[in-house]
Amino acid sequence: CACGVAPERANDFFWENDKVGFRAYGPGDPHVWSGIDLFNKMTDAGATCGEVLHNHDTCGNWHVKPWKGILDNYTIGASRGVGAVALFGDGEWKTYPDWERCEVVTNCDERCTFKLVYPAFSALGRMTYQITLKKGSRFFRNEVSFEHPKRLREFKVGPGLDLEPKRDHHGDVWEDVALGLVALFEDPKNEVEGSTMTAVILDPSCRDGAELLTDRQNCRVLALRRPSFVYYAGGAWSKAGEIVSPEAWRKEVRAFAEGLEIAPCQF
Repeated sequence: CACGVAPERANDFFWENDKVGFRAYGPGDPHVWSGIDLFNKMTDAGATCGEVLHNHDTCGNWHVKPWKGILDNYTIGASRGVGAVALFGDGEWKTYPDWERCEVVTNCDERCTFKLVYPAFSALGRMTYQITLKKGSRFFRNEVSFEHPKRLREFKVGPGLDLEPKRDHHGDVWEDVALGLVALFEDPKNEVEGSTMTAVILDPSCRDGAELLTDRQNCRVLALRRPSFVYYAGGAWSKAGEIVSPEAWRKEVRAFAEGLEIAPCQF
């Protein structure tokens, strides 16, 4: 695994393993959106840990064709992307700006753990992510907390998954509030890009009382009223050859969600 700040990318924070990569916009980035971006990986074609973090600006246009098995073709826009937290209060959806402080806790081959602190934006104050990604996993774990948790009764918060067709996030959608999940197997774009798969899954300890809402960017949100909560988010790519159908993705997501109930401390 690998994680860290890429100064040449306006201090964006990247984290990745052998299966998938992610990015959160940082201070200095013109995209003040606080969504979570995703990078597709094809390990057999040479994608390794650290490639996204260290080579994002040096490998040519990997938006249109893979570089060493990595394709940056996920469109995030101003959405929550893959699992960023959405917030509803005062009768409207609110969006935290980009993170203001980061701290790497662990960064080794087997796992990376780090914190991202988002500036005070609402009555909840600062929001903190503590994210862990393990080698071989398609999903990262995020422990979310707020500076003023007692004010959470005024808000609904939770992870969102982008389902906006205008950003090419359309296809086979699976929602199961009892399992605390939303998953998408996107329609294939073309022979090069194939299908991207994404999902957000609530930890079993946080599923009671969850409801499904849709925010102003057409992201499906697993909304909660909790002072802190844990969820998992991640994805896969059909061109990697391991999961190539909506049925296979649903099976993968279900197995992960049900596995959390059996072994909640696997992360």
